[in-house]
Amino acid sequence: MNSGTFDLEQISFGLAFGPSRDDLYQSLVADPSNPLVIQAPPGSGKTTIVPPTVANALREAGLTGKIIVTQPRRVAARAAARRLAQLDGSTLGEKVGFSVRGERAVSARTEVEFVTAGLMLRRLLADPDLGGISAVIIDEVHERSIDTDLLLAMIKQVSELRDDLCLVLMSATLHAKELADFLSSEKPVRIISAHSAQYDVEEIFESYSSTRVTEFGIKDDYLRHVAAVSVQHSTRANAISQGPVDTLVFVPGVREVERVCAQINASGLTSLALHSQISSAEQDAILNEPAAGSPPRIIVSTSIAESSLTVPRVHLVIDAGYAREPRRDTSRGMSGLVTVVASRATATQRAGRAGRLGPGQVVRTLDPKAFAATPAYATPEIRTGDLVSAGLALAAWGTPRGEGLDLWEVPPASTMASDELVLKSLGAVDGSGRITSLGEQMVKIPTDPRAARALLEGAPLFGARPAAEAVALLASSERINSADMQELFAGIRKGSHPGNRAWKQEAARLERMVASQAQGRKEASSPKALPTDALSGISALAYPQWVARKVGHDEYLLASGTRAVLPRGSQLAHEEYLAVVEVARTGSKATIRRAIGIDLPTVLDLLPQLHESEETAEFIDGKISARKVERFGAIELSSRPIKATEELGMKAVQVSVKEQGLAFFGEQENFDALRRRMAVAHRLLGEPFSAVDEQALIERAEEWLQPVLRQVAQGKNAAKTDLYSALRTLLPWEHAHDFDSLVPQRLEVPSGSRILISYPPVGEAGPAVVAVKLQECFGLDQSPRLVREKLPVQFHLLSPGGRPLAVTDDLVSFFNGPYAQVRSEMRGRYPKHPWPENPWEHVATAKTKNRLNQQS
Repeated sequence: MNSGTFDLEQISFGLAFGPSRDDLYQSLVADPSNPLVIQAPPGSGKTTIVPPTVANALREAGLTGKIIVTQPRRVAARAAARRLAQLDGSTLGEKVGFSVRGERAVSARTEVEFVTAGLMLRRLLADPDLGGISAVIIDEVHERSIDTDLLLAMIKQVSELRDDLCLVLMSATLHAKELADFLSSEKPVRIISAHSAQYDVEEIFESYSSTRVTEFGIKDDYLRHVAAVSVQHSTRANAISQGPVDTLVFVPGVREVERVCAQINASGLTSLALHSQISSAEQDAILNEPAAGSPPRIIVSTSIAESSLTVPRVHLVIDAGYAREPRRDTSRGMSGLVTVVASRATATQRAGRAGRLGPGQVVRTLDPKAFAATPAYATPEIRTGDLVSAGLALAAWGTPRGEGLDLWEVPPASTMASDELVLKSLGAVDGSGRITSLGEQMVKIPTDPRAARALLEGAPLFGARPAAEAVALLASSERINSADMQELFAGIRKGSHPGNRAWKQEAARLERMVASQAQGRKEASSPKALPTDALSGISALAYPQWVARKVGHDEYLLASGTRAVLPRGSQLAHEEYLAVVEVARTGSKATIRRAIGIDLPTVLDLLPQLHESEETAEFIDGKISARKVERFGAIELSSRPIKATEELGMKAVQVSVKEQGLAFFGEQENFDALRRRMAVAHRLLGEPFSAVDEQALIERAEEWLQPVLRQVAQGKNAAKTDLYSALRTLLPWEHAHDFDSLVPQRLEVPSGSRILISYPPVGEAGPAVVAVKLQECFGLDQSPRLVREKLPVQFHLLSPGGRPLAVTDDLVSFFNGPYAQVRSEMRGRYPKHPWPENPWEHVATAKTKNRLNQQS
C-alpha cells in the first residue's frame, strides 16, 4: 500500500469542515477504537476531508489497513472518490478508489475506498472480521436506509470485539446525540461538530396555490409551475451574475424529471436530467466542471444529488418539496415508492447544494405554511419498506429477525414475520429463521433474494448466461413505459442503449457467481431456450405470486389474489398470462410496471407448488353445490360441477354457519328461549354453566351442532332442524334433571295459570318478565325471585283485553297504592271483570264475574 500521507491542507482548502480536522485527527491518534460521530451541515466538505484525515491519523497510530467509506448511492460513491483523488493529485483507482455494483476502480495500493452501503453489507457478511480494514466511515447516516441501519448495527458489534477497528459515523442533520447514545454501550463516544457552512443560502418562496398532489402522484400543472419558476430564476440569476450560474432542480422521481425537463426545453433553455437510470458517463458529464465559456445549465434531479457530491457552478436550487419513500402495501403483499412531502432535513440538504461554492439561493415551490408543517426527518426505511433482503442479511449474520443484534431501530414484528415466511418459501431460512445452505448461496448474489433464488434454480434450466442476463435485468433500475420486459430486453441488448454496458457487466458477474456456486453440479453450458423464454421463466421463478391471468381488457389477476392493470396502451394486453416482476400502487389500484408474457404449461412446469386441484362445495339457496376447481394460487384455471359427498356437504354447511352465524337456521323460538335461560344460569350461577353467546356456540359447534349440520348437509331444511334438543346437550350433566326447576319456563300465579317467563336476551342483564292479567295476581303478597333467589321477576300487569296497565316488581306496593287509580279507570271499561276494592281478599281469577259466580 502507498505509504504517502494525504496533504490535508490542500484537500481541505476553502471547505467549512477544514478547521475541525485537527480535532478529529487528535481524537483518532489518542484512541482509534473509540467511535466518533461527526455532525456537519450540507456543503461543509466532511465527505471530502474526513476519510483522508482518518487515513493519516490511523497511520500515525500504527494502523495500516484500508479506510472504507460508505455512501447511500452509487453516483455519490463514484463522485466522492473522483473528487478526493483530484484534490490529492492522484489517479482515481490508485490511492483513492471506489466500488459500486457493476463498476469499480481500485488497486492493491488503494488506501481509501468509497462503496455503497449495500455492497459493504455484502462484504461484511462474507468477511465478518473485516480483515485488512482499519476504519469504516458510514456517511449520510441520517438518511436511514435499511442497508445503512443494518451496517451500523453489525459494524458496531464488530468494533466492540476489535480494538484496532475505527468506526466513524457522519450525518448532515442533528442526529449526533442520538447516534452517540446508541454507540456508547461499550466505548466512550466523541461528537465532533462543524457548526456552520461557509456560505449563506437565501430562502425564497414561489408558492403554488392549487392542488399539487393527487393519489396518482404530482400533478402536471404543479410540475409546469416548477419548470416556470426554474426558468424565471435561472434567467434572473444569470442576468446579474458575472459568470454562469447553474440551477439544480429537485423533484421526487424520474417521471417528474422528464416532465420538468420537457417544459424547460420548450421554453428555449437547456435542461439536463440527473437520476440513477442515466449512464455513468452522463452522470460524470454533469458532475464534472463544465468547459470554460459553456452556457448555464438547469439540472433536474431526483434525490441522487441531495448529498455527498458537488454539482459544479450551482448557486441556485429549486425545491419542489416532495420525495419518494418506501411504503409497504400489506393487503396486496407488495412494496413500492410513494410520493410524500419531503422532510425538513431533506429540504435542508437540498438547500445546502446552493451554498457549497459561494452564496446562493433556494427557491421553494411549497407555500410557507405547508413547508412549516413538514416532518423533521424522513421515515426510516426499516419501518415501512420490504424486509425480505434485510431478513436474509440478519439470518446470515446469525441474528434471525434481528434478535441479539443492537439495532438503532427494531423492525416491525409483523412485517418481519411476514417477510420471513417469504424467505422460508424460498428455502433461504429454516423453521426457526436460521439461514440454510441455500440461503448462504443466495446472500452472496447481489440482488433481491427472490431473484437470487431464481438465478440458482434457473441456471440449470435455461443456461447460466441467459439466466444471469435475465436476473441482471430484473435487478436493474431500467424501466419502459409499456411495462413490456421483452421490449426492454431487446433494447438493452443493443450497444447503443445507455444501460447496455452496466447490464452486460452485471450479467457477466452474476454468471461467474452462479458458476462458482455450482459446486460440481453439471450446469447448462449453453441456452436450452430462447433468451426471452429464459427471461419469462426467471421472472416467474423470482415472483411466483405475481404470475397473472387476464381478467379484463387491461386487467390481470395475480396468483396472490391482487388485481392489477397494465399501463395504458401496453402491447402486453394481448397476453393471456404474464410473469410480473414489479407492481406499484397507483391511487386505489395496483399497476404493473414490468412484466413479460408466458404460457401456462411453462408456469405449471416451473412452479408446481402453486398448482393445486380441489373439490369445493357451497350452500346456496338451501342446497349443496359442489365443484372440482383447478387453481394456480388465486387464479382459477378450470371448474366443473360434481356430486357432493357428505364430507363436502358438511364443509359447505360449516362455512355457511361460520359466515352467517345462528341466523343460518332462521328463527326458532324454543331454541332462543332455552339460550336465554342458559345464559341467565351462566351469568348468575357461573360454573358449571357455560357461555351461550353466538361466538361461544359457534366455537363449540363440534360438541353440540354436528348432528344438526349433518341433517342439513343431507338435504333437510335448516329452519326445520331441532336446535332446541341439540342445545340441551350443553347443559351440565349434574343439572340436566333440575334445570327446568332451577330456571323455569313458566311461573304459576295465584289464579293457577302457568305463565311463560321471558328471560333477558343473551348478553344482557335484567329481570325475568311475566306478562299476566292483573286479576290473576290478586292475593300475591310477595314478588317471587328465580334462579336461587338471584333473579327478580318483573310483572307486566295486563287488562282483560291484554293491554298493559302497569309494570312492577313489587306487587304489595302496587296493590296498596297505584291499584286504586287503575281500578277507577278500568272498572267502567271492563265491567264484566272483577275490580274489588280490596284485592287482597278477592279470589285470583282469569274469568269474568258471571263465570266466577257460576263456578261458585
